[in-house]
Amino acid sequence: IGIVVGGLAGYYGEESLVAGHILGGTLMLGGLFYALLGGLTSGLIAALFGLSLFMLGTLERFNLSVLRVKVIKVDTLITGLIDIMLCFPSFFLILTVVALLPASIYNIMVVIGLTSWMGAARFVRAEFLSLREQDFVTAAKALGLRAPRIIFRHMMPNAIGPVLVSATIGIAGAILTEAGLSFLGFGVPPPHATWGNILSDGKRFIFDAPWLTFIPGTAILVVVLAFNLFGEGLREILNPKLRERTT
Repeated sequence: IGIVVGGLAGYYGEESLVAGHILGGTLMLGGLFYALLGGLTSGLIAALFGLSLFMLGTLERFNLSVLRVKVIKVDTLITGLIDIMLCFPSFFLILTVVALLPASIYNIMVVIGLTSWMGAARFVRAEFLSLREQDFVTAAKALGLRAPRIIFRHMMPNAIGPVLVSATIGIAGAILTEAGLSFLGFGVPPPHATWGNILSDGKRFIFDAPWLTFIPGTAILVVVLAFNLFGEGLREILNPKLRERTT
């Protein structure tokens, strides 16, 4: 959306909200509407890349949760590493790593992805440990089915719902993280548009040009709320107990 519709945003300039182009302009980033679309693109790219690393991490936990006899030492090592990393607040951990790296959207994507999967991985592990003791898994093992088929054919369909919900809500968290890093000056530097840069640029003129802060703040609120509500809707659809209550 940001790439295709960005050309419709109008010209750049330091103009007011009603002066010839949509939503006015900013000092460093040009037209506010164009900057919002570019910031949406940057935030979603970072969030989706983080989501891909999140899914890879949770899939690895799928395998380790089922093959406990063969990889119990590896599972214990990864679980201990996750517990250690969860002792540190994720945002400050990301802030520390990003401060040591050059300012780049790619570095932010990698760091957000590598630090966003630990909590969900613990949840997925607990879910699979519970499913592993169910009768249908015991029957599949008794029939001589191999572990990959048990995982992907029988267990994953029963556990994919919570994973999708966590991933959807994680996108909202990644967007907020990227915006926070850019606002503090540790994200992508101007003139590259991110929502954090737009807020940082507009906070100096909050009394003279309040739309420079109010509009991007509202955009962040709407997008994050939309992803959270989408995740809640997925949870109600994919959870049989909640689906029975709503019918």
